[in-house]
Amino acid sequence: MSERRGAHEIPGDYQPVPRTQDEPTPTTTSCCRRPNCNFRLQDERKFCSCSHGYIIPVFILFVLVLIVLLLPWETFHRNANANSPVPVENPLPCQLELVESLPLGLNYSQKESHPLKSTFESWQLLLGRARTSLDIVSPHWTLRGLDINDSSTGPGDHLFDRLLSNGDAGRPKVRLRIVVNRSQDSLWHADARILANYGAADVVGINFLHSILWLVDGEHFYLGSASMDWRSLTQRKELGVLATNCPPLAQDLAKIFKAYWYLGNNEVPEYWPWIYHTHINQRRPLLLNINRNHTMRAYLVISPPGLAATGRSHELDAIVETIDKATEFISLSLMDYSPQLRRNNKLQYWPFIDNALRRAALERSVTIRLLISWWKYSDPSEDHFLRSLQALNKMREEVDIEIRRFVVPTTDELERISGGRVSCNSYMVTESVAFIGTSSWSGEHFTYAAGIGLVLEDMDYNNNSLRTDLISIFQRDWFGPYALPLKPNLRI
Repeated sequence: MSERRGAHEIPGDYQPVPRTQDEPTPTTTSCCRRPNCNFRLQDERKFCSCSHGYIIPVFILFVLVLIVLLLPWETFHRNANANSPVPVENPLPCQLELVESLPLGLNYSQKESHPLKSTFESWQLLLGRARTSLDIVSPHWTLRGLDINDSSTGPGDHLFDRLLSNGDAGRPKVRLRIVVNRSQDSLWHADARILANYGAADVVGINFLHSILWLVDGEHFYLGSASMDWRSLTQRKELGVLATNCPPLAQDLAKIFKAYWYLGNNEVPEYWPWIYHTHINQRRPLLLNINRNHTMRAYLVISPPGLAATGRSHELDAIVETIDKATEFISLSLMDYSPQLRRNNKLQYWPFIDNALRRAALERSVTIRLLISWWKYSDPSEDHFLRSLQALNKMREEVDIEIRRFVVPTTDELERISGGRVSCNSYMVTESVAFIGTSSWSGEHFTYAAGIGLVLEDMDYNNNSLRTDLISIFQRDWFGPYALPLKPNLRI
């Protein structure tokens, strides 16, 4: 018998007392006439037990008040803890490798060569692995060489045809989403518009886009300097990182893409909602088992600060911290290096990275090597900053700064191809850290432009890691025939 029935149970010897016909019905309101009151028995006597029905609603209201009062406090501590280091016991598996594009006519001897998978091969691989989704971010969309009668346009034409086939009727489709640079000349977006009109892709644009990435099924990605331009496959020198079977980093990268996609139809919010937040940053990096060979700390960074959701590290902060922590050497390979910021037609000195390099050389005697591209579109004023930095060598013997210009060989015929024949590399490597970015280093990039970087740090000394692979690539270029000492009035 249930407990409730037991509360109303009547003893077997109980006999009701009959009322006389003239006896009035009692009208008194005893406690047992009130709601929430029941009889209970004790020592064969009947007692009236009343429950207080208002207690439960009051308790619920009290709990709700506590939640409202304590939620800001919990959120504050959650955000504070997002930047505190936490131990990671088991490294997560991840396949990473460097990939690059070498321009036609740029050849290394067999001794100098460090063959890597090409950018074209890596993009072909990602296309082949796409099953449900493919997200691509690129400021340029000119895969087809329509205005050039040259065989070097072939890889770009092939990639465009494969992407376009995603719109064919009667065949399985992947969700293809594309983010382009809204603030750029629409001629650079021709291929993206065709893909959208054919039903092969959804396309949005955001302002000042410098990021370049592929993201496949939340598991694989490419991040580097190569844009969706046929020149990036055969006419420019590019470098990036290809990740396969790496869900931890890919899913964190997906949050950045989600933010870009949101900005395609909205303004930058004052506060990014929690779905864009991350716990992977400078203070809490991922611990990855790279290629089943070595362990590295890894995290993604972003520019400018306004696009960084809670927990996301800033690209500039990561670069400066890497320079400040270097104790032996710093090697940089960049398309442009300019400690300037152009704002509203005004030129400002922007010294953050430049000062960090000078501190490293003067205060800690760190060896610094800068390999900066030189081509017909380079800003001549860049030479003045580079010579100023290299001039510190004259201060004392312990200071070791050397700068070279990387010149991609060209011919009169190749000069007909606009926008080619240049190294667009964007990376830094030290005795412990490898940083791979997507754009040049200038004040405008870190202040206004949307950029992404990947930071990888060795857990211990390793002669066979992705960082040492990057050192080998830098040394090949530094000691190769295309790196020229910095000279006054260099002209090509």
